[in-house]
Amino acid sequence: MADAELGKRDLDLDFDLDKKLERLGVPVGSGSKGLKAEAEPIDAGTGASAEDKDYKLGPDEIGRVAIREELFISTDEHCIEVYIPEEKRDEVAVGQYVVIPLGYREEKLFAFIKKLSYRKRDALDDMSEVHVLVSADQVGEDEYIELAQLEPLSMITPDGRTLEVRYIPKPNSLVRRVQSKQEVILGLDLPQDGLFLGYVAVNGEPIRFQGDLKVPYYLLNDARKTGDPLIFTHVLIAGMSGRGKTHVAKNFLRQIVGSEYELERRGGEVRKPCLVIIDPDDEYWGLRDDPAVPPPREAIEELRSVGGKYGGVGSKLQVFAAVEAGRRYTGCDAYVEFTIPFELVRDFPYLIAGGGLNEVQYAALERLVRDFFQKTPEKDWTYKSFQRFLENDEEMQLYLNSGAVHEATLGAIRRRVLRGPFKGIFDQGANPITQLYEAIFREDSVSVFPTNHLSSEGERVVVLAILSMIADAKTKAVSTEWGRRIARYPVILAVDEAHNFLTRADTQQDRLIVEKFVAAAKQGRKNRLGLVLITQNPQDVHEGVLSQISTRILLGMEPAMAERAGAPKHFQKALPYFEKGRMVVHSPDNSKPLEIRGLDFCVVRHGR
Repeated sequence: MADAELGKRDLDLDFDLDKKLERLGVPVGSGSKGLKAEAEPIDAGTGASAEDKDYKLGPDEIGRVAIREELFISTDEHCIEVYIPEEKRDEVAVGQYVVIPLGYREEKLFAFIKKLSYRKRDALDDMSEVHVLVSADQVGEDEYIELAQLEPLSMITPDGRTLEVRYIPKPNSLVRRVQSKQEVILGLDLPQDGLFLGYVAVNGEPIRFQGDLKVPYYLLNDARKTGDPLIFTHVLIAGMSGRGKTHVAKNFLRQIVGSEYELERRGGEVRKPCLVIIDPDDEYWGLRDDPAVPPPREAIEELRSVGGKYGGVGSKLQVFAAVEAGRRYTGCDAYVEFTIPFELVRDFPYLIAGGGLNEVQYAALERLVRDFFQKTPEKDWTYKSFQRFLENDEEMQLYLNSGAVHEATLGAIRRRVLRGPFKGIFDQGANPITQLYEAIFREDSVSVFPTNHLSSEGERVVVLAILSMIADAKTKAVSTEWGRRIARYPVILAVDEAHNFLTRADTQQDRLIVEKFVAAAKQGRKNRLGLVLITQNPQDVHEGVLSQISTRILLGMEPAMAERAGAPKHFQKALPYFEKGRMVVHSPDNSKPLEIRGLDFCVVRHGR
């Protein structure tokens, strides 16, 4: 009989591997075992047949705890594996949350599936020539054991408390999927209110329970758990271009407007924050208006039912556009023009240093700036007056003769300051930013600074001036009126394209601004300064700044970028496949690291 006919005849429920091997002329060992389609399930740990054939798993039960080699928990690693019977295999996926009732105690162990694998049930070697000769239809999935490896996250007590993993599940304990919103909240130790970010998700889809109930995810916004609202321990929103950073950022920033915070410096006084946004792409003035095309009413009601905010902030938002010679802002239809007065260089000499001066040259520039402001009447604190000061050969000769400034150093400073674009940036006749402080820094307001109409040097001067004013006012006892005003209210500073301003580059200007912001970030809790950094290049943000950020909202990105951004290891390989709206939140003071699904719609105007 031909092999093809033999194979066809053997496609029945009585297929026996020993007979098949014998017909193929392969010796059969005494220890071989026939592969029966009706074979009893084999225990993953002992290899013994299951005796209770009549037991059926419930709809949410996925299998039982098994021991392949070892079952253990410890302070730093765990080994808990689950035998998945054939009828449940198509329902189980990596990332799903599960619960194991301990049985001998009232607590439940909460975990997620971190790995799925098959192992051999019988002695048939997949790599042998014999396996090639046996039809795939004859050696099916039932000849293998599927195991799920769990990562335990916490233990849930009967009275609704969340504990660290302390007790080990017994072998053969039933394992089931989470059954309620409360189990997810307790198992992941989630806040039950705060700044709404989205819904807890697995593999891109929100977890849903009876009645289409989803689990909202909030960033803790009060002092009950951590001692301070987490917005003041800083937030990173990062992802590759096209993955929805601006959409996510707008939805998140909208939740901040109208929140209330206590001011430690002012005896517990409660204030609403001023939100300041650095906007390189002229997008965030959309926070003022409702979406051009509103989502379905049901979606808005669902959002509001979980405490989320919807709709533009209206007159709370103002746009402030810097003036640069030869350039004009043409974005939003209502805005206030301003200029950077040269007097700010007295406090921030690096505004005219750029990236062209080394450490020695910058020290000399600081000396010249200090002397200029000391010798010059306040009415003449202008860029043109400083030009004349540097061009005064007689004045400069005094510095050369004393050895305070080297001739080559003076030449480098003159080239940088006199031939640069600064004459078109400073003192442009509009309202000085130092006089607009009452309009910019208002309680319960949003101040947006678009910069896409400026030259690269103009943008850098404007942004660094704003960042420096806020950082100094929040970290020092600044005597200026604008400094006292900024210190009065909580300030949330959102910086889009943050890698351009808080960069890893090794110039003196970059080092100084990074040092200033690391100091400001460290005191953010006490001084009520919160940073929200938005970037598609987290690898280019200075590590000193990144180290101060406690909450990371990570969208689709490559593994190397994910590692740099601080993504948990088990998410780093998955992040490149995240589509718009899908994100990982890593916030140790808020919850376990997890995946959430953001809103499919923007709660304010998005796009032109």
